[in-house]
Amino acid sequence: MNTPPRIVVVGAAGRFGQAMMERFSGVAMPIGLTREDVDLESPESISGALEPLDFEFLILPAALTAVDLCEKEQVAAYAINAEAPRLIAEICARKSAHMTLISTDFVFDGGKLGPYSEDDVPSPVSVYGSSKRKGEENVLAEDAANLVVRVSWLYGPGKPAFPEWIVEKALSEMELKLPADKFGCPTSCIDAADLLVPLLIAEGRTPASGVFHLCNSGSCTWREWGQACLDIVRDAGATLRVESIGGNSLDDVAAFQAKRPSNSALSNSKYTRLTGIKPRHWQEALRDHLLSSACTKRCQAAPCG
Repeated sequence: MNTPPRIVVVGAAGRFGQAMMERFSGVAMPIGLTREDVDLESPESISGALEPLDFEFLILPAALTAVDLCEKEQVAAYAINAEAPRLIAEICARKSAHMTLISTDFVFDGGKLGPYSEDDVPSPVSVYGSSKRKGEENVLAEDAANLVVRVSWLYGPGKPAFPEWIVEKALSEMELKLPADKFGCPTSCIDAADLLVPLLIAEGRTPASGVFHLCNSGSCTWREWGQACLDIVRDAGATLRVESIGGNSLDDVAAFQAKRPSNSALSNSKYTRLTGIKPRHWQEALRDHLLSSACTKRCQAAPCG
């Protein structure tokens, strides 16, 4: 009997990290590291946590993902999102281990009409996007056999995200508006974890390398995503103060300090060509999430009059 591969997940307590720990437990021996185990701003902490471990794969979803905070804390952003992946890639190379960096749709500037493919040239417009792009380059420069996976608009059961936030808003506020000019691909972290497995563990095929986009199929505006959330929980029996979300512009969101790409939708065609798997539509994944999540139960238990 073949021994299951050992996979280290750096960032195991995060939303995507939790999903990967659960999913890979069925096909591998996952080893989860959290912030308590490794400080990505400290090379000594990274080396101390990883050097003693024996593993064949490493996945790095941990990052400084607060887009506006990255603008203020640029040194930390590049240390965590660019330099830490470089050092981790060096350690993986010494161990002959395959590394996967989880990256972002924010490496693009948003100027393209339609979904971005892996062949499109990145041109980030924020410190967050630039630091993640540098991390991509560092990981692939260390070993071309490594993998960069870009994800988009992640949500899931591990931690509250946009779906829970917009439902909470609809429970208490009388009017809601979201940008109707920002496009992306809502992606379930559970689906993304499922989709990642065949990229790394597939009989008769070496682990994938280079860049792959990993997201649910289809795209939408931010307003359409929010409206879909409300429609799902309302149809499930929730009584909301707001049933229809108005549209505004990305430029109208005064709270944003960093520039965001107006379009960061990703094409998953390359993934389907390699694996033969077509990710399910974002609306189906969102419905499953909301109908099984605590936020829907809360809505049903606390109707608003």
